[in-house]
Order: sequence, then structure tokens, then C-alpha cells
Amino acid sequence: MSGEKMSPHLKSTMVEALGIKMFKDENGVYKATMPVDHRTCQIFGLLNGGASIALAENLAGFASFELCDSDMIPVGSCVSANHVAPGFFNSEVHAVATPVKIGKTIHIWNVDVFNEKEQLLSTIRMTNLIIKDTHKLREAITNASVDKD
Repeated sequence: MSGEKMSPHLKSTMVEALGIKMFKDENGVYKATMPVDHRTCQIFGLLNGGASIALAENLAGFASFELCDSDMIPVGSCVSANHVAPGFFNSEVHAVATPVKIGKTIHIWNVDVFNEKEQLLSTIRMTNLIIKDTHKLREAITNASVDKD
């Protein structure tokens, strides 16, 4: 998945609705961007904390999905966030996911969200359970994906 194209399986999802772009950089680091606009702000024109959490949860899910065995999928089980500075309307934030623990049945990620000046806005801990893909969801997503950059 690249930051430039969106896989068909992400169309009409929260990822598309919030304008999130997720990718793995040349060093293998999982990253994402999200605009701070009418979709992601609260009424005062500041980045909504829930939008930051949605960014982190989707990025951690994307990263875990790539690391799972072919018969497994990640599902979010716990999220904890600390918002330490505001994001302002008409800007963009970016997130970096750092693995804390990547096990067979659990993945824990720390996702930091920064503004364009590299100032920390939020730090979010995300836990994904790794479960058996009994509904063949991975197969449907893999078959729908077209951007294998």
C-alpha cells in the first residue's frame, strides 16, 4: 500500500473518510498522514482527539496486518491516548508506529502523532489481538489490493 494510492478495500472506510494515507517507508517504518480539516477537527478548529486515535488505530492495524501469518488477522483490543498539544485547522499531521511487542497472539504499538513542525501532539498505545482468519477476510483484502509499490 502506498501513500499515493488507496487500495480498493479501503474505499468507503474510515481511512478514506478521514483522508488517511498509510505506508511503510524505505526503512520499513510504518507511517501515515492525515489532514487537519473539516473531517478531523472539533468545533473550535482543533484536531479532534478521536481523529488522532482513529489514525493510530488504523496505522497499527495496517502494520499488524502486514506482520501476521497468512491465516491470521489483527483486531484492536485496547487503545490508550495522551494528547499533549493541539493540531490546528488547515494543516497535516503524520504518525509513526513503533512496535513495542510483536508476538504470535498480540501486537502492541506505540503511535506518535506529530504536526508539520515535528512537535508531538499525541502518543497512543494500541494493542491488537492476532486471531484466526475464520471468515477469509485476508483473502478478500489481498485479492482487492492493487497498489503493490
